[in-house]
Amino acid sequence: MIKTIFKIGLLVVAGLLGYNYFLGDAEEKAQSREIVGKAKDLGKDAWNLLKSERTKMKEGKYDGALEKLEGLYGNLKERAGELADSDVLDRINKLNERRNELEETLKNADGELSSEGKRKLNDLTAETEELMNEMETKETASPN
Repeated sequence: MIKTIFKIGLLVVAGLLGYNYFLGDAEEKAQSREIVGKAKDLGKDAWNLLKSERTKMKEGKYDGALEKLEGLYGNLKERAGELADSDVLDRINKLNERRNELEETLKNADGELSSEGKRKLNDLTAETEELMNEMETKETASPN
């Protein structure tokens, strides 16, 4: 519903902008040209941002994320040991295996993750966060 309203709103704005750009009076044309110029600048800025992110990625931006996950998994294993929860330990080990696979993929791809690799990294971090929330819930529920 919200997506539809947003799309209709964008369509109305684009229609008004196009109408004023070509058929409006002098003031409306000037305003439309200014908006189009700003949109071009925004597009250039977005392109520059993408290029800088690509450069960061080539320089090993994802290496740090994978190293942080490795440290996090060590901490989670300690907490899971305190909870004496073998299921959580198994899940941590599986997540760490997936992290190792991503690290190997990253090494083989000269520090650049494919779109599938980025998706896997996002999935891995989301599942790690979910596990952390579950562990936190178990810790607050335990009588210790």
